[in-house]
Amino acid sequence: MTRRSIKLWWDLIGTGDVLKVLFGEREQTIKAARLMIERFRQGENLSISRRHLQLFARELESGTLGVKYSYHGFYTKLVRKLLILGLLEKGMAWNPKRRTTIRIYQLRVQSITERPPPYGFYKYTWQIAKAWNDMILEVVPEPQSETDA
Repeated sequence: MTRRSIKLWWDLIGTGDVLKVLFGEREQTIKAARLMIERFRQGENLSISRRHLQLFARELESGTLGVKYSYHGFYTKLVRKLLILGLLEKGMAWNPKRRTTIRIYQLRVQSITERPPPYGFYKYTWQIAKAWNDMILEVVPEPQSETDA
């Protein structure tokens, strides 16, 4: 891995690639994180049950999603880091089908001000939080059918 100055890492935020700042140049980890975020976005409230996350980790381990990533590495390198940074959180949710509570993981939207702080560390952390929010909340446009045109 080549060493980069901290300024070059901050410049990556401007391109919207916050995962590269969080995980460095670990391409497999970045691909696994993107797949995980897509899976979270499919669920309601940007959440997924603990069981479904385990199944997702097994799919990554088998390589069926196009990325081969170990189960242990998924939890230690990716999930734990996102939990520590406060970008992912554990919680409980009500399951109406089973009439019980279940454990969930939920992507956390960061509460930030509308404008960034003027300088320094706070400005950079604001940029990371803004890029994270933009990435997890981006709206995927629905495909236009030919009859709409």
